Amino acid sequence: MRSVFDRIIKKMFAKVIAVMLVVIFVASACLMCLTLRANADSDVVISATTRQTNVGPGDILIVDVVANRLPGVTEFGPVVFNFDSDKAEYVAFEQGEELSNYVFNETQNDGVLSIIGMDQMMNISTDINGEDVVSASFYSEFQVVLFTITLRLLPDSNGEINCWISDTGEFIAVDESISTDIGSGITLPVSRSGLSSDATLASLKIRGATITPEFNPNITEYSCSVERSVTEVQVSVLASNLWAAIIIDGNQHLNMGDNIVNINVTAQDGISRMRYTIHVLRKESNVPEDASLVDMDGNTYTFVDAPEDAQVPAGFVQTTRVINGYSVPVYVRDGVTSILLYMFDGTQSPGFYLYNSTAKTVMRYEPENTIIETSSILKVTEVPSDIVIPDEFKPDEFDTGSMVLSGYSNNDGDFIVYLSDENGSKDFYFYDKLSGSISLYRFADKKAEILYSYLFDVFLVIAIIEAVIITITVYIVRRMVSERTNPRPKRV
Repeated sequence: MRSVFDRIIKKMFAKVIAVMLVVIFVASACLMCLTLRANADSDVVISATTRQTNVGPGDILIVDVVANRLPGVTEFGPVVFNFDSDKAEYVAFEQGEELSNYVFNETQNDGVLSIIGMDQMMNISTDINGEDVVSASFYSEFQVVLFTITLRLLPDSNGEINCWISDTGEFIAVDESISTDIGSGITLPVSRSGLSSDATLASLKIRGATITPEFNPNITEYSCSVERSVTEVQVSVLASNLWAAIIIDGNQHLNMGDNIVNINVTAQDGISRMRYTIHVLRKESNVPEDASLVDMDGNTYTFVDAPEDAQVPAGFVQTTRVINGYSVPVYVRDGVTSILLYMFDGTQSPGFYLYNSTAKTVMRYEPENTIIETSSILKVTEVPSDIVIPDEFKPDEFDTGSMVLSGYSNNDGDFIVYLSDENGSKDFYFYDKLSGSISLYRFADKKAEILYSYLFDVFLVIAIIEAVIITITVYIVRRMVSERTNPRPKRV
């Protein structure tokens, strides 16, 4: 009896232990799942949001497509954005400011926009094993605006306008797998009737400049700066309501210093008005402070602004280049390697210099003695004292029509000039007075000519002597042969 009871107790104990183990295993699995879920916050949720609460016919609707986080994503999409095309029309697309390192590809159809983004600045390094390690250029655990869509409600819109995300595509990260979800969309009432009293702007931009503070429809005063070369700014505006009238004044004929550009907006009702003011500072200098360069000989040149009446050589046009880390104004010409810079060398007055970035040479541009060819630039230079000019060449000058060249001429009409090229190499050049073409000139070697003449005379004399000897030899031989074959009779 006792043994039976013990066996029952043992079976019950074993069952309890088994149940407890099952409970512990299930609890552990659930806890692990919860823990993994809690730690797997790599999910990205894509939503459509707007700060507007209601809109009316003709109004602008600005929608931000946001991700709740962006954990090192190098590529995403296509994110498909949808809107009621019978209520609104597409106006513009703009990528998020934080994603300036990304390149976006946008395709849009009736009420549907498909957006793909790719990180163009991802970092690539090498680990200790020589393997490439890729890391994204942007990482955020906070909400990020992927892109912004601007829509305008149609004049006959009514009821509600809806915007939503229908697909998120694929979000690719370097070191983790990312799952995505579709978040909230937008539903706004189209509630206004009658004439609009909205005189605000939905967008305000200055081409080639950045306004401060960041645009806000309710902020009416801004500032920006432009380069000295800019005399007119292009103002791009978008009214919040389709029927608002906009007048822009003061954006042309900018003066040095501060200029005021006014944007006057009158609402559809003709009563509500707003004025946006932009203070445009036109810089007095195109040259960054302390901008300079050093040539191959160690000479330092400081960039300065060229005066308004500076005479730029024909064919050169102004642009901007980065030289020695500074963005400076330069003048370039097709086919010419050197560029033209306006600089100060510390001794002479400021002026134009020709700079060869390959050879690091600097040559002052002097219109009266600088020849600009299709593929080279040559400058008249003084002949060094150790160079002997042949006697047949005499000092001479030639007026090309644009400059007077100082050189040398001979009796054959050859006109030569001693010139220095962009690399600093110097030599004599032949100038063709008829065509104006220039080519390297080489003097005839008179010593060699005299030597050849002397050798010719020597060989001529030797040839004459040899001819005389041969003639005499032939005569003697023939005489001897004749005597043997026809001997004279002997006298008795």
